[in-house]
Amino acid sequence: MSKQAMKQEFFSVVADKRKNVVRQDRTPFEPGLCHVTVNGFRCDVLNLSTFGCAILVAETDYAAFRAAFGIHNHPEATLTYKDIKTQSIKLRWVRNEPYALSAFSQMLVAFEVMEEPLQIERIQALQATTSVIEKQTEYAVALSQLSAEFKNYVYEMKDWLEKLKAQVDTLEANAPKDSVDECQEYKATIATQLSQYLGHVIPSSYAKIPELIKYLTPEQLKWATKFAREQVGHLIYGAPFASRAYYKPRGYAGDYEMMNHLYRNELVGKTLFDQCMHKYFIDEPAGAAVKNRGTYLFEKISELVQASPPDKPLKFLSVASGPAMEQQLFLKNKKEFYGRTLEFTCLDQDEESLKHAQRRLLTLERSVKSGFSYRFNNMAIKNVIAMGCPEQDYDMIYSAGLFDYFTEHVAHMAAKQMLNSVKDGGHIIIGNFSKTNPCVPFMELILDWHLIYRSEEDLLRIFNGLGSKIWIEKEPLGVNLFVVIKK
Repeated sequence: MSKQAMKQEFFSVVADKRKNVVRQDRTPFEPGLCHVTVNGFRCDVLNLSTFGCAILVAETDYAAFRAAFGIHNHPEATLTYKDIKTQSIKLRWVRNEPYALSAFSQMLVAFEVMEEPLQIERIQALQATTSVIEKQTEYAVALSQLSAEFKNYVYEMKDWLEKLKAQVDTLEANAPKDSVDECQEYKATIATQLSQYLGHVIPSSYAKIPELIKYLTPEQLKWATKFAREQVGHLIYGAPFASRAYYKPRGYAGDYEMMNHLYRNELVGKTLFDQCMHKYFIDEPAGAAVKNRGTYLFEKISELVQASPPDKPLKFLSVASGPAMEQQLFLKNKKEFYGRTLEFTCLDQDEESLKHAQRRLLTLERSVKSGFSYRFNNMAIKNVIAMGCPEQDYDMIYSAGLFDYFTEHVAHMAAKQMLNSVKDGGHIIIGNFSKTNPCVPFMELILDWHLIYRSEEDLLRIFNGLGSKIWIEKEPLGVNLFVVIKK
């Protein structure tokens, strides 16, 4: 077919276009893994393809290597991977050049493989198998350094959870089939009872963890953690709350959706067992304390508004605002303040979290028409610490779940910036989990959720010298502490 005819048939014709050369994929090797032995010389293989290979020869050996090759134009060679023979091959010299990437003086020699092609799949299979063996050996050596007491503890936990799951699965199979309402009531009853049971049994179990891991080196602790999660993770991470804590889809534990799980208190999860585990997590002390935290902040906002003249404008800023549940509670429940000039600003570096808070608050505002104003600021927390808050005339700035991740120095700097941004007589409130949190061992070992826990004395020391007055408050369980600083 002529070029003109091809154009008429809508083929694209590009003049002088070079043809692409089709090359076989090359498999590279680290030094010392794969070798070619030929004419008495054992050489590192740099890479292989189906029809050729490249090897490295020391410059000091190159003259003798080349001379020996000249005697045998197509010598027979042996290819090995980790000293395992893969096949015998015949080679034809193609080219040679200095190997620029070597730290030593080496020559790169490229060969064509004559007759039977290289069995790349066999070498790749050996690579994969060797990797499995090495990892398994490393795992076995690491586990041998863990105490029998710790391993037995994990095995017993796994066995206990598996037996419980099997029984709950049977209960789920017997759930009512003819009524959605009856089925939901049936599952809710079971989940409530079992979450309470789990709340009695599991804490007494994970209270043993600190003693079992107390003397582990950092490397041993890494393997102990890996072992525990591999053994029981599949029984835990089906619970949506635990799943988000461990897998961190937003890049961190404690994201806005985890907070929503706590506040909504819904029965969620693929299976009834997952639902029971989920309810346990949101009802345990750490989860309950977070819910109490929202109520505490709602009450602090309400107290300030109540104590201020009705015609006085007030401005609030929440740093790392998450779902801003305290603002939602205030908007829903404080109708007596509707019409007041109140401005709420949510600041968060997670844009999705801000969008969620914006949807919830503005949807509520459209419904109740309070007249409050809402602002949403997507700002990196490090910029808040370095440059301060967006404005300097707030009546109250609070941060509920951020300072648990800060070192003492960073916490002090952040609090100072917050204090600089409130009016004289204004307050900042800083939340921090207490050292009395009973859920720490399980949160760290299984959920990979690490916080910096502090006592009342720690907090008073860290923020000493800030403001005109400083004191500590707490939610009813005492798991969440709050530093209140007056400017």
